[in-house]
Amino acid sequence: MNKLGMKHVSTVLHLTTEYGEQLIGGLGRHVNDLVQSCKEENLTIIVMTISHTKNESYSFNDGIHIFRLLPWQEDSASLPDYFRNLNFRFTQFILQDLHIQFDLVHVHDWFFATTACQINKMLGIPFVSTIHSTERERKQFNNGRVIPQIVEYEDQLLQCSDHIIVCSEYMKDILLVRQPNRQKSISVIPNGIILKDFKEMLGRDAALKRFPFITNPFLLGMGRLVKEKGFQILIEAFSQVHLQYPTLKLVLAGSGPYENELKRIAKLYKLDSKVKFVGFLNEIERNTLLSKCEMVVIPSLYEPFGIVALEGLAASKPVIAFKTGGLKEIVKENQGILLEGISSVQLAKRLHICLQNPKGVETVALRGYKAMIDEYQWLSIIRITISVYNKVVSNRNFFNK
Repeated sequence: MNKLGMKHVSTVLHLTTEYGEQLIGGLGRHVNDLVQSCKEENLTIIVMTISHTKNESYSFNDGIHIFRLLPWQEDSASLPDYFRNLNFRFTQFILQDLHIQFDLVHVHDWFFATTACQINKMLGIPFVSTIHSTERERKQFNNGRVIPQIVEYEDQLLQCSDHIIVCSEYMKDILLVRQPNRQKSISVIPNGIILKDFKEMLGRDAALKRFPFITNPFLLGMGRLVKEKGFQILIEAFSQVHLQYPTLKLVLAGSGPYENELKRIAKLYKLDSKVKFVGFLNEIERNTLLSKCEMVVIPSLYEPFGIVALEGLAASKPVIAFKTGGLKEIVKENQGILLEGISSVQLAKRLHICLQNPKGVETVALRGYKAMIDEYQWLSIIRITISVYNKVVSNRNFFNK
């Protein structure tokens, strides 16, 4: 505790579905970078996540305690039932078997809302929630059925968290519609880039073996292959421009339930040989494609933040996106290319203009890179995050709930 009575967090327990190599999307990449950055600021970090084997495990890796747990019951009738089982096991483990003391819980999205609330109630340990996205907003763009139990878990976090972190003003506005009284207890802290980790690229021989198409120009789209990411619109736009650029390819990196439909759309436009689906990428493979592409295209219909945009800026590449969600806070007109309307025709027109004017978009890309350096490095973002941690543990009434 310092002279002003401010306690300093020493140990944080993170509850997350994704960590290490077990990544699905932006949540896992955010947690990986957050944990690494916390460790470098001399915090003790405990990560509790899901085991993807038949056994539970503990490891101490690079100064980080990692527990991988299984649901209490092996078989679950539904997704909410699966997470009820997980929360029961996580809560039991923390209360009975976790022999490492911690002074703050950081829970990521709704998945472990019950555990965080129970630990808060039974042990009096405060918790911070990062809400990365919301159920209703996700489902409105993919015609999916909203699962009421997930909305209830989100509301539980909104009501019980000592503090809430979101990655964009867009997300803050969404939450304040649901909980207007939480204005003072929501912080907007953007995602970031660990730049020193971003510079590593595949060697030329390895790159050519894994991605033989990189000797030709290509556009790059990255993300989960789900409908709300809008890759179907990108394929339609590409179908309108590729004849003018016969060597140009479109590369889609990622995996997800919409992959077969996207392949069907590419085949419908007779683009089988032009559109390359390369699956989920590790960091070095991702950076290789970023370093070689002409542009990064983000056609998302719903995007709470858009970490792919940061990755494009970090690679000094032009980033083009629809003006949706948190993207409009990153890809500003002077550091990226934003399209007002969601339209394959408008996207095709802008792609054509950019391909015809490489020097102009290069200037935009350089401004984007500078903005990323100034605003989105974890070196500064982690200190803002730790400041929130310290205020929460020092005085749980510092923020009005």
